[in-house]
Amino acid sequence: MKKLNQTELLDQRIAELTLQHNQELVELKQQFHAVKNSMSPTNIVQQGLNGFYQTFVNKENLMSTILSIIGGYVSKKVVIGKSDSSIKKIIGNVLQFFVTSYLTKKNTKTQTE
Repeated sequence: MKKLNQTELLDQRIAELTLQHNQELVELKQQFHAVKNSMSPTNIVQQGLNGFYQTFVNKENLMSTILSIIGGYVSKKVVIGKSDSSIKKIIGNVLQFFVTSYLTKKNTKTQTE
């Protein structure tokens, strides 16, 4: 068997690394598209509605869910009030989301104990 010289070894290694790079690029593109599709507004809304539907189907959590939603809404109104500022509205929506999530988790923990 013929011994490969340094140039041939280098060319072979470059070819291997190029192939590996191309494979990793294809995988990265696939992951990017999967994340992009999961973060689309329609999927986010659909996941949120599915979560609410599952909660409403489970009659045990119905009252706690309603109270959590009301608690989030009231906290938004108390902190932000009536405002025409877009930034305050966004902050209010984020606050409402976190308060609702917190109250839901707290009520779920107390019901399971």
